[in-house]
Amino acid sequence: MITFPFPGDESERLQLLRSLHVLDTPPEPALDRITRIAARLFHVPIALVTLVDEERQWFMSRVGLDVRETPRRDAMCGHAIVETTTMVVPDAWRDPRFHDNPMVVGAPRIRFYAGRPLRSLQGLALGTLCLIDQKPRHFSAEDETVLDDLAELVEAHFHGIEAAVETHTVKASLERSAMLFARTVTHAAVGIAIGTPDGHWLEVNQRFCDIVGHPRHELIGASATDIVYPADVEPGRVLLRRVVQGESDALNVEMRFVHADGKVSWAQVGASALLDEDGLIENVVTVVTDIDQRKRMQHELETLQHSLEERIEARTAELNEALEKLKGEMTIRELVQRALIEEKEHFQNTLSNASDAFIETDRHGRIVSWNLSAEKIFGWSRSEAVGRSLFETIVPLALRNRHQTAFGHFMESGTGELLGKRVELTLLRRSGEAFPVELTLGATEVGGEQLVNAFLHDISRRKTDEYVLRESAQRLKTITDNVPAMIAFIDSDLHYRFHNRAYTDWFGIPPNGLVGTDAREFWGLAAYEDLRPALTAVLRGRSAAAEYQLPALAGRMWFSAQLVPQTEDDGRVTGFYLLAQDITERKQLYDRIEHESTHDALTGLPNRRGLLRRLEEAMARAHRRRRPLAVLFMDIDGFKHMNDMLGHEFGDAVLHHFAVTVAGAVRETDFVARLAGDEFVVVLEDFVTTADGEAGFVARNVLERLRVDQVIEGVAVTLGASIGAAVHSDQDEETAHELLHRADTAMYRAKAAGKRQVSF
Repeated sequence: MITFPFPGDESERLQLLRSLHVLDTPPEPALDRITRIAARLFHVPIALVTLVDEERQWFMSRVGLDVRETPRRDAMCGHAIVETTTMVVPDAWRDPRFHDNPMVVGAPRIRFYAGRPLRSLQGLALGTLCLIDQKPRHFSAEDETVLDDLAELVEAHFHGIEAAVETHTVKASLERSAMLFARTVTHAAVGIAIGTPDGHWLEVNQRFCDIVGHPRHELIGASATDIVYPADVEPGRVLLRRVVQGESDALNVEMRFVHADGKVSWAQVGASALLDEDGLIENVVTVVTDIDQRKRMQHELETLQHSLEERIEARTAELNEALEKLKGEMTIRELVQRALIEEKEHFQNTLSNASDAFIETDRHGRIVSWNLSAEKIFGWSRSEAVGRSLFETIVPLALRNRHQTAFGHFMESGTGELLGKRVELTLLRRSGEAFPVELTLGATEVGGEQLVNAFLHDISRRKTDEYVLRESAQRLKTITDNVPAMIAFIDSDLHYRFHNRAYTDWFGIPPNGLVGTDAREFWGLAAYEDLRPALTAVLRGRSAAAEYQLPALAGRMWFSAQLVPQTEDDGRVTGFYLLAQDITERKQLYDRIEHESTHDALTGLPNRRGLLRRLEEAMARAHRRRRPLAVLFMDIDGFKHMNDMLGHEFGDAVLHHFAVTVAGAVRETDFVARLAGDEFVVVLEDFVTTADGEAGFVARNVLERLRVDQVIEGVAVTLGASIGAAVHSDQDEETAHELLHRADTAMYRAKAAGKRQVSF
């Protein structure tokens, strides 16, 4: 036996094969139909769709073979995948590659093989569509063409899976990029907003809301002019118009905003246009930077500078008079000194009245500044705090060594991880109570000495609120986990974002095990098709209901689901809640009732209702396939006499024996039913020869079996029947009742002809 060759692209081929997740999967109906067609079309006992793995060949679809996989070293498909066209082996015993192959000398005893490679969208060989016979045979060019057509259908199936995998990969990448962008905007240090070309806000981040002093719900949809200081509205409009009309690439201007509480603040405003695919302006992106403090300081400095300039002019004039105006000069100096003192007092008053604690320390960690808010927050008066060690005053004992080490490094290097950042710390009140604060750290140099200053914001209330929210979420989880139903939230892309414990109890899925998973993967194709109409409705904002079936730990379960959409203020659907209750027991009861209503209690055969339903379906198939069917109408000869003479229990035994005999005499594909009393009907489909010839054969076989003497309820009897047969072709226009009537009429002719006869 010659060892199979490896394709030149083996590693890429195996990598693609595994990325499709098709190995070791359940049978695929679409591929099973192709292999059945191939086996019947080429009259071979075995037809396979194989996937060639690293050490094995795995049968994704098979006809005529029980095993699911064989070693790759024995696989003829291992040779076929390196070919560019169909590999044909007319007689494996005469082929030096395979004459001693275990699958040739042993089961399934391959003599003929034809394998057409199945290639991916990239041209990589995944496996084959192959035909196997246990006798040598010729394979013509026309046969190869037909096999190519079937193989292209199989390839189309794998191409669809390959495209879906690639689409899923691209989609995941786009979602991650969108998530990173959203996080960047949310946590940006500047305010960012997206608006329409006519100046209405569409989206804003939290920093934007903080700077302009309005909550998000007031800004969305509002006009920019509603919050701009009146004097700055028209200049802003002019600059925005230039950006919108393409006269300027970007807007960059200082502007004032009026807060919700009436406060006015300054911001640096930058704006640029977002263009669509046609180069037209779609939106305007606005970036705002808080410059209020800078502007106020600038204003104060300009005022001071103007004051100093006036004083310098006065002093210059006074210097010209030198000695004569010495007294006036001293007066001016006193005024300047007083102004400086007032400026200092103004700054100190500002710090004292700030809502956050302001603390300043020297290089040794001793407190030199302590405002009014610090007194209220920490419980130490300014006179008590100034001069004390900061660490011994407000830092918990367990954290002091670490903070002192970091502080010393900061004073030596002038840098530190906390500088200019907002961080959360745990500090102490004078009462010994530990509480959380948000700290912003800075450094200044005064008179050659470096000072460290910090603004501290008490966040105890915020932390309490966060704890309450966590507790509320935990209570909600407890409730949903104990509801005897599946509860989940699925986003608009059909990915799970939450599910309760019922998924663990019924399916063995760990907590949060489905979060981020595509719901269609969990449901499967059949359940997804059952849910599709309800999904379409709920993603359009309407509540919907559906029933579907899933495989669970205890077997297949039926569920009745309610789907409720979640919509945003703008009407956009972001997902839906799914509540699914177990209705398996109800479904099983319905199926049992349905079976009892369509089957005869005595014989177990379908009754009149079941027969008519099956016959109508068979007639529809006959028209669709353009193949005839036949109906045998049977009546037990002499049954009324036996029933009257020997009793109804004996009659029931005869009916049961007759039903068993007829069912054993017909083909497995034939349908037997008890119409009423001693009348039975057989529906025959899928004829190999002619319809009347094959129907006559089945009818005569029934009569032959009935001629055998039987002992029923202790009585020796020989049963017989009169059989009427009617053939229905695909050209006939008649109902099921009319077809049965024709067969019934033929039965009466058979009975009139002497019974134990067949009449067409």
